[in-house]
Amino acid sequence: MDYLLYFSLTFVFSTLFGVIGLGSSLVLIPALSLLGVEFNFAKAVGLFVNGITTLSITIKNLKSGVLSFVEILPYLIVSIVFAYLGAHTTVFISKNVVQILLLLFIFLSVVMMFTHLHYQTSKQQHSRFLIGSIISFIAFIGGLLGVGGGAVSLPLFMLLGIDTKKSISLTSVLIPFVSFSGFASYVTFVQMDWVLLGIVGIAAMLGGITAHAITKKISNEKLLKFFIASVLVGVSIAMSIKEL
Repeated sequence: MDYLLYFSLTFVFSTLFGVIGLGSSLVLIPALSLLGVEFNFAKAVGLFVNGITTLSITIKNLKSGVLSFVEILPYLIVSIVFAYLGAHTTVFISKNVVQILLLLFIFLSVVMMFTHLHYQTSKQQHSRFLIGSIISFIAFIGGLLGVGGGAVSLPLFMLLGIDTKKSISLTSVLIPFVSFSGFASYVTFVQMDWVLLGIVGIAAMLGGITAHAITKKISNEKLLKFFIASVLVGVSIAMSIKEL
């Protein structure tokens, strides 16, 4: 019965969040924690689900030609390394501190959900070191908290004046690498329920397919975002009451 519940939650959240382009780990982690799943394992599940749901988008964007593999390779390497380190760092930080950081990250993501950025695309060449530093930080936080970090990385890239289409492509390409690298790190020190992971993985794939199918049929995305934000806030408050 628990597995059916986890499957249902993952499918619903992956579908809802997939429609607006966010990873469902933002709500899966606090939801699973509320259901009694060990916190670090819940983060591992969140990263695994994020990786599954964004993988097809990553492949599509790499094939689109917006970003060349040579251009993206250094960023992929630093994202993999820092996501792995971020996940391992959680061992040395109090669980309550990580939970508070997660709640703050969720709040930031909710704010970003309703923030429309209108920055002029800059003509200047951006420092690869600066972009790499931002990616390293986001990957580290992603591994630590169990999230993909797309809700924060996209606005940051746009703040740098990077072309919107390129910013979206860069973000979507990085998320699965951050997710799977962080997940691989958790595997080394967290007891895994591989049956549960298989079940949520299937649910995430089905949710991603469903989200893609209904995206073009959504007529009121703002209302959907409000509903999702309400779910995020509600689950986060419930987790904070239970755990903190």
